[in-house]
Amino acid sequence: MRLLRLMGELDMAGVDRFERLLAADGSPEAGTFVVDLRGLTFMDSSGLRALIMADQRVRDRGGRFVVVRGPDRVNEVMEMTGVAQQIELVDEPDVG
Repeated sequence: MRLLRLMGELDMAGVDRFERLLAADGSPEAGTFVVDLRGLTFMDSSGLRALIMADQRVRDRGGRFVVVRGPDRVNEVMEMTGVAQQIELVDEPDVG
């Protein structure tokens, strides 16, 4: 399992860094990739798109992409846009 904890804002300015971190950790073998949103204070449409694209890339390699729910503000954006129905959301990362 690979875990990436996001902090601050996942917006247009933060998406490039997020995608660089994913690429740097982008080992080709299938596995579980967990993105923890609990440290986010804000996420906009570019952040949502980055999560959807990352989910697709991981699943295309046969892996599992899991997102740990963030604060209410962040979760509401995912719910309102339907992203919450497209990606696997959990309350806590499964460390087992």
